[in-house]
Amino acid sequence: MFILLSMKTDAKRFKEAVAAFPKALEVLAKLDAAKIPYFVGGSLALYTQGNPRLPHDVDIMFTDDAHAAANAAFGLTAEIIERPNVSMHKSTPVDDGSVDFLSHYTVIADGVAYYHPPTLKVSVAFNGRQINLVPAERIVAVKLIGRREHHQDLSDVKALIAHPDFDKELFWKMVELLNARDVVTELLKTL
Repeated sequence: MFILLSMKTDAKRFKEAVAAFPKALEVLAKLDAAKIPYFVGGSLALYTQGNPRLPHDVDIMFTDDAHAAANAAFGLTAEIIERPNVSMHKSTPVDDGSVDFLSHYTVIADGVAYYHPPTLKVSVAFNGRQINLVPAERIVAVKLIGRREHHQDLSDVKALIAHPDFDKELFWKMVELLNARDVVTELLKTL
């Protein structure tokens, strides 16, 4: 795992946003106590890194092995979700759907699947510890490829690419990890 110099993280924004999901705090504490490595992704990670839109849930991303360990710790079984532009392994550790465990998150464009496990991180300080976040530049690449307009993904992509702290070089490194340079180059022309 590598720490990156990505968009700046804002501990105050993380604390503010995660407070809206009290069950997420319990889940994070249990994962930390069990020493299961995870990454906070999705809209919470983006908000922490400067996106203006407040998160609507908490996505906790895992490598496949860590997801299996988290499921064991919470007594869960992952289901495989297949949608036109995305597939993933998903389990839900709380009864209100505010927190999702996700792994093998794969985006699909023009029939081609793009997947790379979460291994790169940025961190934010929270309650005396460091929380690992998925870098905004990676999330932007994934959102762009997945083209999920119903989740405001394309609006997020536009806002983040224009953000003064968005690291375009890092973005292209994330695209290379996904082996998606051609499709991303074409999709950027549509924005």
